[in-house]
Amino acid sequence: MYNCVIEKELNMEINLRKANAIQAEIRKAITAVKAENTVNVTEFTQDVAGTISKAAADYKAAVDRTIQLTTALYNIRNSVAEANANAGVNTILGQVEAVDKLMGIHSIVAGVQVAKTLDEINARLEKLKNQTGDSASRIYGDRYNTVETTVVDQETVNAAKAKVKELKRQRQNLQDKLLSLNVNQQITITAADEAVLKEEGIL
Repeated sequence: MYNCVIEKELNMEINLRKANAIQAEIRKAITAVKAENTVNVTEFTQDVAGTISKAAADYKAAVDRTIQLTTALYNIRNSVAEANANAGVNTILGQVEAVDKLMGIHSIVAGVQVAKTLDEINARLEKLKNQTGDSASRIYGDRYNTVETTVVDQETVNAAKAKVKELKRQRQNLQDKLLSLNVNQQITITAADEAVLKEEGIL
């Protein structure tokens, strides 16, 4: 009596980083497919029926190829989306976006010129009072008779700069988490999709 060993077909596993790269390559391959549904023949065409038959076969092959590639693309895309949700990738991406927005706000504050001191403002106002009526500043009106100052003190600017540094550290930590997930989180590619991608030279 013979022992019959049935080999189970194993599906390929890839990490999320490779999955994203593969999706980009599949999109390129789909764009490159040329499905021509017309053919030109002339009175000089020796085998009209054969020419049309070959064009029809090429068209069917191109459409089938596009279908197979599109199927593989969305199978991988859906698997990545599921893996991202399970691993918390989407949450981390949202946190990165929030950090970027907050960093932008604090960066603006950090770049504001510090307000003039009250003594400096009063000194400039006193100088304006003492100007003669024929001076150029008087001729052009209030534009030259005012003292402009920001309302942001040094403490606020320093706090904003410190916050920007803190947010940069937070962002880097989040990016490190994403990198770890992209490398360690796996998805499965079906045998059928694997065969299509190998035929395309993508795998």
